[in-house]
Amino acid sequence: MHYAVGFIFRMDPNSCYLLEIKLVGNRKKARKDVQCFSFEQIIDSDLTNYKDLVESIVEKYPPGYLEVAHVQYYDSDLQTYPEVKSDQGLMDMFAKHSMSKVVQMFIVYCDPSEPYEPRSKWPGQMQRQ
Repeated sequence: MHYAVGFIFRMDPNSCYLLEIKLVGNRKKARKDVQCFSFEQIIDSDLTNYKDLVESIVEKYPPGYLEVAHVQYYDSDLQTYPEVKSDQGLMDMFAKHSMSKVVQMFIVYCDPSEPYEPRSKWPGQMQRQ
């Protein structure tokens, strides 16, 4: 006889972050009257890697056929939007937001046949008031 054992994972408040995510569809296919879809996600930076983060978002909000997800976040110190492409980039993002524990980021879905041009500014307000 097999018994299922339930595990309760408690997140460490020191390593938890609130991700305020704006999901932007492919510019060529997206509706012109909708800039993005916004949602929030809480993650534990000690238990998350780049691949798992992107997969968790793509699983909930699938891109179009063959589209690729690109990740950027807002760096308030430099007032730029660095692109995250690896575990190291993800750790750098968390380090920049270690005091606030809130990361404003966006995921852009694009066609893989075209080079991705990282966004240098966000149309409208992205900065937290």
